Amino acid sequence: MAAETFLVLFRPTRHFSQIIICTLLVGCVPTFFAAEARFERWRWSNPLPHGNNVMDMFVSSRIAVQVGDGGSVYVQDETERWAPCNTGVTNYLRGVAVLGSRYIVVGENGCVLWSDDGANFQKGTLLPTTTDNWFEGVAASGQRAVAVGDNGSIYTSTNGITWTGVASGTTEWLRSVAFGASTFIAVGENGTILKSSSSATSWSRVSTNTTGVTSHLNRVRYLSTSGGNWFVAVGMRGTAIYSTSAGSTWQGLSSGTSNTLFDVAANSNGLLLAGDQEIRFRNSEGFWTNQITDLPTNAPPAWTYYAAFGTNSSWLVAGRAGLLVGGSMTNGVPTHTWTVSPTSSHAWLWDVTVQQGICVAAGDLATIQTSLDGILWASEAVPGTYTNLVLLGVGGNTNLLLAAGNGGALFYSCAGMTNMTVTNYVGTNVVITNTTFNTLGMIWTKVVPFTTNTLQGVAASSSSYLVCGDGGSIFTSPNGTNWTSRVAPTTDFLSGVAFSPVGWVCVGKRGTLLRSVDGVSWTKMELGTTNWLYRVRYVGGAFVALGQNGSIYTSTDSITWTSRSSGTKAWLNDATYMNGKWWIVGTQGLLLSSSDLFDWTTVPVPTVKSLYAATTFEGKLLCLGVEGVVLRNQIEPISSPVQILGYDRTVGISGIGTNAYSAAFELFLFGGMPDQFFHFLSSTNMGVAPWITNATLEVFDPSGTIYLIRTRNLTNAPGQEYYRTIGVP
Repeated sequence: MAAETFLVLFRPTRHFSQIIICTLLVGCVPTFFAAEARFERWRWSNPLPHGNNVMDMFVSSRIAVQVGDGGSVYVQDETERWAPCNTGVTNYLRGVAVLGSRYIVVGENGCVLWSDDGANFQKGTLLPTTTDNWFEGVAASGQRAVAVGDNGSIYTSTNGITWTGVASGTTEWLRSVAFGASTFIAVGENGTILKSSSSATSWSRVSTNTTGVTSHLNRVRYLSTSGGNWFVAVGMRGTAIYSTSAGSTWQGLSSGTSNTLFDVAANSNGLLLAGDQEIRFRNSEGFWTNQITDLPTNAPPAWTYYAAFGTNSSWLVAGRAGLLVGGSMTNGVPTHTWTVSPTSSHAWLWDVTVQQGICVAAGDLATIQTSLDGILWASEAVPGTYTNLVLLGVGGNTNLLLAAGNGGALFYSCAGMTNMTVTNYVGTNVVITNTTFNTLGMIWTKVVPFTTNTLQGVAASSSSYLVCGDGGSIFTSPNGTNWTSRVAPTTDFLSGVAFSPVGWVCVGKRGTLLRSVDGVSWTKMELGTTNWLYRVRYVGGAFVALGQNGSIYTSTDSITWTSRSSGTKAWLNDATYMNGKWWIVGTQGLLLSSSDLFDWTTVPVPTVKSLYAATTFEGKLLCLGVEGVVLRNQIEPISSPVQILGYDRTVGISGIGTNAYSAAFELFLFGGMPDQFFHFLSSTNMGVAPWITNATLEVFDPSGTIYLIRTRNLTNAPGQEYYRTIGVP
């Protein structure tokens, strides 16, 4: 049954409101919901603030917008949280602009989206017909927006909703457009530069003799610097050109690099170029500095940066996998200070397991990530320094975990309680607290090497551990430290292993599938396929083996196997089960679901990055993979109510000048579960007056709390009000 929290406020006065908080159970029939991975409910656990490629940014004094792969749009307001928007598409989004107060986003296959609230986007209409051409860029004047893209396509709109195609006079692919000096400038492949007046109806090509550039141009911006207002375009092989004549003539800028440049920005200190392993700054004297290699400290990481923005003396640069860096230059200091915000691991993750309420993932650079809630992740250290060690598999039981990798590397972590001393400062006082924690997944020890073969598959029963890998190698151990080699009827690479009540199953290269009752003696099963079976799991009461070319094989007894049609030729990499459904992840952001192992449905996810591991944890579906991707979706509905934890009220003046009025500023504190959605409602009479939905909110902070501030006009303030929260399925 549904639970609701009520808060009753009697006769608000200037300084005091009597508060009664109670929880009521309403309805007598339990509400059940199917296990669904709703697209709008996907959230990023890692990297932060998100892991989508940032292809373009719009930044103003009040709001910032980022767009990228998987239909992703993120908006940051005064809360400083990059909140995901509901776009309803999975298209790759390439450009963003604002027409008046309307947000416009363009992208793959003629996709045009618009939004007035910065939260929910709708599709625009293209006239006279739709197009499969990608829109690569969009810009807006005060009265008109222009989108440009493949095959010289140009569309214009006065409202951002209805778009009309116009002739560009070229079939070159256009990659960017900018507005300034009453002029639209579009740039693209092979040095193409087009120019139009603010009407954007007639376009002319700027002579290549004027530009002297034949490289592809990726971006054009209209920028204000201490030297004046410029159009600046950047592109392949370090190309950078500028125009101070409204785009009629262009001159070269010696950027000092041959790497690809994707964006350009300006602030009061100078010009900034962003690109492939590039952030370069040009001061007012025309001197260039490579910010990645030339700074003695506080340099930005070497990365691929697609978008940049400058204001005052600060920079915001974003790129692949959502990496976001901020730079600033203080008075009297000649160099910038750069900060990654926030710091996240971008190491690829290859496998994941859950034991004793802890989620453990393993990946490149000897990476081990742990989480107690599937939301916040911490990096754990393995003994030694490893720059090329890849941990391909992780698994175990409630007593011991194993992480295996290339060159026969193997680490173990035992369950056990240990003491830890935490030192904090409260004011000037030192506070020392002694606590205990479970070492499982936290403290790792290297196993004495017993093979040089790469190990990948890891599994365990209640009393035995098994790893497998290159050359058909299989090893078993009763304790995780002493290992015995077992004879396998294959020399093919074994990349996956699973345990069930009926025994063990190993899978690998060229369709190899082995079974064993005891982990010692192995039998090869002939499936009639040469597709690499990358992984096998025992989930939902069945073995699920999957891999190359969309292969899926299932069995309940490890003897009889059934081939399933996945409907895809992509690599399938992992399987898990929750709430009556099997879930399979694969390359390029593929996610499949099935309630019967027969019919499989593609489920959209907000990324095109390959997913290599999946598990379920705390009612969440977790998908992990390339560049540290950890995506979560609250599959199992949260039944506990959102509590109204607190209320405060102050009186003051809202508005300015003639628009000023006496107002009450109400502060509500809600408590619930992270990723929980709920309605906040009010009524002046709980039994008679209708309930009004004031807001639909999400508990996004890992602490499980969220604040809401309401501004109320005191002129028509009610004598009393009732408040309640209702969960959103």
